[in-house]
Amino acid sequence: MGKFKETKSKKPCMGCPFKRVNTNEKPNPGGSHPFVYLGQTRGPFWLPCHQDKNYKGKGSEIETVSQCRGAAIFRSNIGRSELMPEELLRLEKDKENVFADEVEFLEHYLNIPKAVAETNTSEQYLDMMMEHEMKRPSKTRREI
Repeated sequence: MGKFKETKSKKPCMGCPFKRVNTNEKPNPGGSHPFVYLGQTRGPFWLPCHQDKNYKGKGSEIETVSQCRGAAIFRSNIGRSELMPEELLRLEKDKENVFADEVEFLEHYLNIPKAVAETNTSEQYLDMMMEHEMKRPSKTRREI
């Protein structure tokens, strides 16, 4: 595996699905279901910035596309950052600009009540989302 592209910015871009105020449409920000994002942020995945000038979809290269800053902050917000491989970007918590947790993320994108979002974000269910992402056939997945 090559060297990861670094970025100087510590803030998510306006197109970031993890940013509270963003330019994404509901219910599938960036073209993926919210459960996909939750499964990927929970696991050891390299997640590209969809707004990076070199982003070319799922086949984007780690050497030319920066990591998603919103995902890095979200991982910190939910306590997953320290569980990730050291190659993955780590940024400080920011619950003001980035969703604080999975419940808020689902409430926002699926437009569901908090109680329903909570039933879909149990540890067991979140682990199942991660496992699904890890086992899903993919030629372009960047699992570290």
